Amino acid sequence: MKKLLLFSIIGILVASTLFGFILTVATKFALLDLFLTMAPTDKIMPKTNILLVGVDNAFGHRTDTIMVLHTDPQNKVISLISIPRDTLALLPDRGLDKINHAYAYGRIELTRKTVANLLKIELPYYIIINLSGITNVIDSLGGITLNVEKRMYYIDHAGGLDINLQPGWQRLNGKEAMGYLRYRRDGGDFSRINRQQNFLRSLGDELIKKENILRSPKLFFSLLSNIETNLSSRQALGLALATRTAHELGNVKMATLPGTDMNIDGIYYWKIDEERLRTIVNSLVNGQGVLPAEENY
Repeated sequence: MKKLLLFSIIGILVASTLFGFILTVATKFALLDLFLTMAPTDKIMPKTNILLVGVDNAFGHRTDTIMVLHTDPQNKVISLISIPRDTLALLPDRGLDKINHAYAYGRIELTRKTVANLLKIELPYYIIINLSGITNVIDSLGGITLNVEKRMYYIDHAGGLDINLQPGWQRLNGKEAMGYLRYRRDGGDFSRINRQQNFLRSLGDELIKKENILRSPKLFFSLLSNIETNLSSRQALGLALATRTAHELGNVKMATLPGTDMNIDGIYYWKIDEERLRTIVNSLVNGQGVLPAEENY
């Protein structure tokens, strides 16, 4: 009788542990699904703003990608605002500097405060993506289909870059896709932002394919190890469910903060156009007015 009771207790503990593990993995998968398909609209998650930060651990501790995701659950629409990493911004307790330096000085909390101040919005949530680890995710998916806009060739052994891509639609593996994202020889940050947005759409298309949903433990482990967030499990799962629906509906709006080039003491900055910034925020975040065609990417 004691042995039976003992085995029962062990069984319950094992089952509980296994369920907790599965829930954790599923949650992490949901979060990456959120970031990559960019369409969270589930009512479980209220209308809010989420900071999306891409950090390339292979190239230091500055943010390579900074975006703000605004969720509108009622209308099943999301908006994504890309912020150029050279944007001149006021870093709390640090002064004026490039916005991507905020992560080096104060990690995600300083980055969150800086972006919230710049856009003058509430920004309670964040998701940090390890971009270097996305290589394994793409390989787990069997690659990603992208339209390479032009010939891309760049070799930098010191920086770990070996990019050699031909133009046109093609299936890229993880290393090739990272080369597509990291290529910097065609117009600076804005060309890269455009490629980031194209990449997110394409990777979102891959993740929502039926054959890739719950596809393999390898994919889940890749996702699990490359995401950090302050969203709860319930919020993450709710966002993921709504993400797939809105992505399929095509209800995604994107914009990049406009501005002009600026040079201070030989250092390049992107100076935001405050008036156009307000237009973008009012339209995509506050739901006031229609975004002008020239601001819609």
